[in-house]
Amino acid sequence: MTPTRWIPSLLTATGVLHLLYGAATLAPVIGDILGAGLVNAVGGHLDRQAAFWFLVAAPNLSALGELARWAVRRTGTLPARLGGWLLGIGVVGVVLLPVSGFWLVLIIGVLALVAARRGPVSAGA
Repeated sequence: MTPTRWIPSLLTATGVLHLLYGAATLAPVIGDILGAGLVNAVGGHLDRQAAFWFLVAAPNLSALGELARWAVRRTGTLPARLGGWLLGIGVVGVVLLPVSGFWLVLIIGVLALVAARRGPVSAGA
């Protein structure tokens, strides 16, 4: 299996891990949001806002993984810009929050750049 084919799965898996980790560690805050009735339950509460944005990142990562999978199936390669964006986000995240999952994003960004540089693979990723 080539790096080009790993990237979509790595992104999707990172999204799933992000969701599971967030659900496990933010359970009390999620409970507060649910207890407040969901509607307008986040604004004005920094802990709830942080939990919301943490959890919103998860489906975005998985959606990006699915988009990457589509690109590989359609073109046989990943756009180099995907790797560039992931690398940039990863670097900023690691600098600002070194003990975090941003290392995964950084690594996936590097792998995506390497994969894009190698060019197309056969269809069916």
